[in-house]
Formats: sequence, C-alpha cells, structure tokens
Amino acid sequence: MTSASPAWNGVPANIVNLGEFKTMQYLGHAKGDSQFKQHRDTFITEQDFRDIAAAKMNTVRIPVGYWITGFDNQPGSDPDGWKMYAPGAINYLDRAIREWAPKYNSLVLISLHAAKGSQNGYDHSSPQDPDAVKWLARRYYANDVAFLGIDLLNEPAGSTDEGVLKQYYHDAYGRIRQFSDCLLTVTPLLYQQGPYNSDWARFMPPPQFHGIRHEWHRYQIWGFEGWTSDRLISYAQNELKNDILAWAAQIAAFQGATGGWTHSTWKFYNDDGSRNGWSMKAMINRGLIQL
Repeated sequence: MTSASPAWNGVPANIVNLGEFKTMQYLGHAKGDSQFKQHRDTFITEQDFRDIAAAKMNTVRIPVGYWITGFDNQPGSDPDGWKMYAPGAINYLDRAIREWAPKYNSLVLISLHAAKGSQNGYDHSSPQDPDAVKWLARRYYANDVAFLGIDLLNEPAGSTDEGVLKQYYHDAYGRIRQFSDCLLTVTPLLYQQGPYNSDWARFMPPPQFHGIRHEWHRYQIWGFEGWTSDRLISYAQNELKNDILAWAAQIAAFQGATGGWTHSTWKFYNDDGSRNGWSMKAMINRGLIQL
C-alpha cells in the first residue's frame, strides 16, 4: 500500500518485499529512522480522518507491530529484535486515538498485524504470549473514548499451530478482561475462514465469553490465475456486469452484518484518481463504492 513511501527510498525491491525489519536492517537507524518518520508524518493525516467521517464510516482499523510497545518480554529467539524497528510509532497511534478519532466521532480498532516470529510468514504478519495486546488495551481502555478494541492477531496462517493460536486467544482474553471490557476480535487460520460450519464457529461463544467478534477476510482479488487473455476479455465483456450486481449485493450484506465490516486499506500513496481496488478512498471518489 505504500510502495511510493519515502520509507523505502534507496532500498532495493527485494529488501522492501521482506518488510520493515529487513528494510531497517538495510538502512540502519541513522537513515531509516528519519525515512520512517517522514512516512508516518505524511501518509495518514488528520485530513484522512476527516474524509473517512465524511464518507459515513465510523471506525478506523489501525495495524501495528508487536514492537510498538517498546519492549519484548516474550519467549523465543532474538529478544532485542524489536530494537531494529524505527522508534516512535506509538506517538502516532496516540494521536489517532486521542486527537483525530474523537474529533471526528470515529472509533479505532487496533490490529496486531505483526507478531513476534510472524504469524503467517509474510511481512504483514503466533505469539505465545499476549503481552503486546494487553499493554495496548491497558494504555487506552480507561480514558480514551475513541478506543474500540483490539484485533488480537491478523491473518494467522502458514505454520501457525492451531492449538497454540487458540490458547493465545484464551490467554489474551483472560488477561484483558481483568481490567477492560473492550471489543476483542479473533481470527481463524486464514485457510479456515468462511461461512461454513467448523470448530471456529463455536469458538469462545457467549455467554461465557463476551465482547468477542470473529474476523473473516473475504478476498475478491484472486481466482483468475492461469486464465488466457481471450478468456479474461470474454469475462470482462460478458460476465463482469453480473459481478458488479453481485458486488452491490455484497456491500448490502456487509452493511447488515451485526459485527460490522472494514475495508482492507483506506488509501495508497498517490492514488488520487486511480481505480485501485485496494484503496477505499479511490473507490469512493470514483463512485465505485457508495455507502
């Protein structure tokens, strides 16, 4: 979402694709800290919160890494790994939750996108200890009216052990519920997400557990691998109109979801006027999504 960001200036593409840790390892703090600060200062601004509110959306989901806490008490290798990341991210999260969100009547859902060791093997990455999410919940739950809750882990997949993952959710719930009733979302393993019946459909049910929502990430982008150009053209000419009607119906279904919904990303760098489906802002501006 940020390929044109100043954070990646001077960084080879093969390093960028490995994520923030490898990028900072390549740049070093002397250069990397200032580049990430420039990115954080310019990518999401107060104007974005104003635009989100104007679009009639009431929640902003903000991804964070475990290192945002400024410590790491979790077991495992590389106890100083968090020190490699550019410091200061917590200040921007504070500003979003304590200044911009309440000003525009928005709520913030914090999403743990990168767990120690990576929960999915990708740069947007299962911890065994819920220290990070407990720390975040304690920081915001008491006095910050715009704090909605925490997505305990984004898109666990890869080699994540299902038993370890479920135990992590239970442990996080138990520790956070000692002092907060904030919303907590749990996410099944990526390949187990769907509307079908499974153990996850019965995971952490009420009334024993309260304030729990399940996340389901329904991707619409993949599924055309291996198609010939003729088949793609025919699809666009003859079937795309049906997809557009189905898309409109899907938006209506999402709006009726009792747990709510979010789009994956608000914007790209330099996406004004684009048709990029990853950019909610661009899709709204072009009239492709109407709320």
